[in-house]
Amino acid sequence: MSALETKQKLEEIISVLPESTLKAVIDFARYLRDKEEAEDLLGMQMSSKAYLDWLSPGNDIYDEVFKDYLHI
Repeated sequence: MSALETKQKLEEIISVLPESTLKAVIDFARYLRDKEEAEDLLGMQMSSKAYLDWLSPGNDIYDEVFKDYLHI
């Protein structure tokens, strides 16, 4: 199904919904959008040099320093 067909199908479905349900659809759509944006941001952060450096074996000393907080 193409993007246009998907949007048309969605329009067909929501055209018969009451206003209260439309508000729930909007909230859910916002949730999905925000979730995707957050996942993209997390992916960028986890692939950053600073994060990868933090995970490197050279920083294992912090595991010992923070062992009471990390529960490892």
